[in-house]
Amino acid sequence: MTTQSNLPTRRVLEIAGSPLSLVEFGRGPAVLLGHGYLWDWRMWRPQIDALQSRYRLVVPEMWGHGDSGPMPTDTRRHADLAAQMLALMDRLDIDRFAVVGTSMGGMWGAHLAALAPERVTGLALLNSYLGAEPEANRRTYFGMLDAVEREGRVNDAIVSHIIPLFFAPDVATRSPDLPILLRDRIARYDAARLRETIAPLGRLIFGREDALDVLDRVRAPTIIIAGREDRSRPAAESAVMAERIGCDLHVLDACGHSATLEQPGQVNAILSDFLESIG
Repeated sequence: MTTQSNLPTRRVLEIAGSPLSLVEFGRGPAVLLGHGYLWDWRMWRPQIDALQSRYRLVVPEMWGHGDSGPMPTDTRRHADLAAQMLALMDRLDIDRFAVVGTSMGGMWGAHLAALAPERVTGLALLNSYLGAEPEANRRTYFGMLDAVEREGRVNDAIVSHIIPLFFAPDVATRSPDLPILLRDRIARYDAARLRETIAPLGRLIFGREDALDVLDRVRAPTIIIAGREDRSRPAAESAVMAERIGCDLHVLDACGHSATLEQPGQVNAILSDFLESIG
């Protein structure tokens, strides 16, 4: 199916035994967009506006996020998420597509490019890292996930800790709506969803093993975008990946962990040029 207008097509498909929500925009060469942890498809709004006139944009909502259901019980690694997203593209009868993923979406996106090199036409990784989470970070994040599971909510102390991890330090001056937007997203998660999927998915993300070797199996043209002030995924991590792949690295000033929202103009320009270059 190809969407015949710039109006979105919303649907829920059963993938790996669980309902997966997705939104589609536009028509043309297919681009699969993977959002970050705790966000939903709206993280890509600026890119959708910029790209939908030229591309078919497929924007799934990861398990537990948006209108998607619980994570399938046998999901243990990013490679499993990648296989599920490939199954989604099969269901949509899309044979070849580019993958553009931010943070969590970049992690499974790289696995997907390695899993299906004959199908992935290009790969863009934003604010992401395929290496293992630093041990100190892992302990901190697992402690927060323990509290979320115990209380069935993301308490104020945790929210106050994690909001700065998503943005550059001066975001309240430049884009004061963004922290409010993220707080609103977090507040929408009820106890069942937090315990059943959001916390387990967080453990999958932050408990990941080093997977930098996955990049050695990526055959598609690749670019990497990092935020110079990203406190979750420092730009130095992106530099490690870019050197390993041998691809272009774009480090954006005045940008933290949410480049698609913090610097949409720059991200749109970079992605437009990249997608045009791969045809």
